Amino acid sequence: MFETAKEYLRYTNWPIILAMLALIGLGIVAIDTCEDYCPKLTDRALVARQISFAAVAVAVFVVMSALLYDRLGRVSYALLAGTIVVLVGVFALPADTQGTHRWIDLKVIKIQPSEFAKLTYVIALAWYLRYRDNYRRLSGLVVPFLVTMVPMALVFLEPDLGTSLLFLPTLYFMLFMAGAKLRHLLGIVVLGAVLLLLPTPRRLKPEMPAAEQTNRRLLAYKVFKVGDNEYAVSAVPLTVIGGYQVSRIVGWLWQDNDKLAQKEAYQLQMSKTLVGCGGWTGLTQGDDTFYYLLPDLPEGHTDFIFSVIGGRWGVLGGLGMLCLYGVIFLFGLEIATKTYDPFGRLLAIGVVAMVFSQLMINISMTIGLLPVTGMTLPLVSYGGSSLVVNCAALGLLINISRRRPMLLGAHPFEHERREKELPVTRALPGSEWPEDLGHDA
Repeated sequence: MFETAKEYLRYTNWPIILAMLALIGLGIVAIDTCEDYCPKLTDRALVARQISFAAVAVAVFVVMSALLYDRLGRVSYALLAGTIVVLVGVFALPADTQGTHRWIDLKVIKIQPSEFAKLTYVIALAWYLRYRDNYRRLSGLVVPFLVTMVPMALVFLEPDLGTSLLFLPTLYFMLFMAGAKLRHLLGIVVLGAVLLLLPTPRRLKPEMPAAEQTNRRLLAYKVFKVGDNEYAVSAVPLTVIGGYQVSRIVGWLWQDNDKLAQKEAYQLQMSKTLVGCGGWTGLTQGDDTFYYLLPDLPEGHTDFIFSVIGGRWGVLGGLGMLCLYGVIFLFGLEIATKTYDPFGRLLAIGVVAMVFSQLMINISMTIGLLPVTGMTLPLVSYGGSSLVVNCAALGLLINISRRRPMLLGAHPFEHERREKELPVTRALPGSEWPEDLGHDA
């Protein structure tokens, strides 16, 4: 089950590991900057806790990279089912200070089940798709989409809009890699967009805050009255999300509105200002601009840590961080394309898609390309659950790169070449695939 330390070190993909450790270290330094410059931040033990989280996350990474990943696949359905049960169970717990149901408070530590749902979902979906080809037909996409909707809907209802947005991009990457037809996937995107934009009325109740009623009127297709009741007709998502989420969308759509910049768009404006003031090389520790801007940036150590990095180390610091992510993505895609085990390939592409989607959503919201959604920056933002899950996912990626399971039959997902049988072979870790197989080594 486990290999010797010598074998582990020899066949490990070191660029991914070094990039992962560098990003964790960058996050700790950025969190320390927040502690130094944010007098409003009452919790002064963030760095110490993040170091503890990092130690646990690295230990989980080592375990996940050493286990036989196919054994994890055999229990993937049970893992996903258990995660769904926990996601349902959080609604029975008291809401947190913001009125959400995202956390399980164990007194010693808080756990965020939605973070673990991302990884168990990827493992279960990869296991389901590994030997099937019915998703080559439109009807075969029904089950994967239904499986996706269950955890996605539960996470959305917590509410955690940011994490819920990760499921669909991950699903599309995995289906495309598995061989689903592009026209089917694009057709579903168009159909989904049409359904989401359908006009749906919502009553503006008198007990709603005046600001929320104003924001819902701004986003409505039409506002009308029936008797004493006023209704705002909006797209489906706008009728179900909470008032603070509506204010974030309003602040994003009218970013340059001076009035909204003092409230709805305040967090976004502070983030963009901090990134912009960083210039090419960033603000020095003695710079008064950084001292006055950073304390006014809400959630700078979590969701908006990219803004802290941009302000402290400038464009060059941000590009350096993106290069580290680029190492993970490039080597991750190489692992996925050179893995002939269907489960391993799908699992690898699922992990890459999950991390890539988190990165794009987080950076986009901090610079105003997307509304603020509450998405952490993988491996960098403060938080134990997010750090442990992302390290576990990268551990699986390393695991896949170190093993070449037995190949039996045709190259996976090459559906047009099923009639060509390939010889049974097994490539050991570190060895090359025979050239006569017709595959790129």
